[in-house]
Amino acid sequence: MTFLRKSSPRAAVCKKVSGQITVWLALCFLVFLSLYLVCLQSVWKQYQRAQAEQAVEAGMFSLFSEFEPHLFDRYDLFSLNTSFGGGTERTEEISSHLWQFTENNITGASGKALYGLNLQGVNVKGIARMTDASGAAFFRQAVEIMKERSGYSLAEDWVLQDLFQNGSDGNTRRFQEDCGTYEGSVRDYEDEDDEEEEDGESRKLNPEARQWDGLWNGFTLSKAVPEGGRISERTAALESVPSKRELSVGTGRASGTENQVIQKQWFISYLCEYMTHAQEMLKETRTDGWLDYQLEYIIAGRGSDRANLDAVIGRLLLMREGMNYVFLLTHSELKQQAEALAVVLAGMTGNPGLVKSLEQLILLGWAYGESLVEVRQLLGGFELSAVKNSADWQVPLSGLLPLLNDPGKYDAQPRKQKGINYEACLRIFLMLESAERLSMRALDVIEGELGCLEGCRNLHLDHCADRLTAEVWMEDLYLERSYGYE
Repeated sequence: MTFLRKSSPRAAVCKKVSGQITVWLALCFLVFLSLYLVCLQSVWKQYQRAQAEQAVEAGMFSLFSEFEPHLFDRYDLFSLNTSFGGGTERTEEISSHLWQFTENNITGASGKALYGLNLQGVNVKGIARMTDASGAAFFRQAVEIMKERSGYSLAEDWVLQDLFQNGSDGNTRRFQEDCGTYEGSVRDYEDEDDEEEEDGESRKLNPEARQWDGLWNGFTLSKAVPEGGRISERTAALESVPSKRELSVGTGRASGTENQVIQKQWFISYLCEYMTHAQEMLKETRTDGWLDYQLEYIIAGRGSDRANLDAVIGRLLLMREGMNYVFLLTHSELKQQAEALAVVLAGMTGNPGLVKSLEQLILLGWAYGESLVEVRQLLGGFELSAVKNSADWQVPLSGLLPLLNDPGKYDAQPRKQKGINYEACLRIFLMLESAERLSMRALDVIEGELGCLEGCRNLHLDHCADRLTAEVWMEDLYLERSYGYE
């Protein structure tokens, strides 16, 4: 028997099984697949929207980075010039710039759109201008600038101002009332004396007495300017300034805090930091520019430096006259000197009422002379004590009449005083104005100054935007974003 070795294993026997899926499982698969595709599409849409929002935000940032450079360089203010130097507002160019900036953020290096986004439209609306709500945006920016520079020095200045101003209104009123009461006393007496001479009886009055009657009425601006000072003759046409002309109106609104004391103090600090005044400019000469006495313009609102300085010095002189007059009334030694001189000048008349009137006229004139010296010293860069005392009194009674012929005799203080300077006095007058008036007149100064620069001839601050709203369309997406300088 022959045996054969198996050379290979027997092939495995495969059992065939038929494949199948139930209708329920197929339907579930379709539901889950549909849900997955919907979620995927939603995620893609949200991704597109997020990328679109980032592109618009970046576009708005780029648009507002085109702020007016001259306004920033001179006054640290941010504003988008919507006229682009042309003098006429061009909202279509703003939209064009925003279109370009946004499109750059959704376009790849190859020039193809990224993320499936296709920019279809851009529109700009809701422009908030620097001049809206009486300069509210400008006021807010100025306050924020000064808050960043806050310090003890500002608080110290405010305390000194309050101390200096305390009671000045009542003193000024008393000075004015007494001027009205006693002015003309010598003249009336001389008229009566002439009538009595016809009857043969004379009551002669010393001729020097009439010099004291209305002595304060001889003030002229030139008497207040210290030696070496030159009054600016610059003028400005006010018909076209922002506070006078009809402005383009935007959507800007006041924040509601403009007339709060602390906010006004910050704003006034900004004005004093960036605006010029007479004490700085009396010895300087500018070949270009708007008005030289800018703080004085904000206070008085006149069309020439001379008129503005005259108005401010008149107010300052009156304030000091009231304080000095009340000081004389309460200082027994100085008051006795005035009484003795009145007796010398009018004692021969035997009229006690005239002697009393002449005494008051001497005190009023003396207060005027001391105040004139103080104003000249303030304009010369000196300071005054916040609270006056006898050591600070500078003009002796015997030197008062000669002072009127030589006002510069006391330009240098014999005893250096510390406290209030000329700028602090201007702060007092600025504080009395409304925030709206301060803002708009300050905008007059800014536009006038920038208008004298090359490249800014057509700059109008009502075409300078602080904030705006943009509408952007990208296929199925609509975005609306507001952006501004904070």
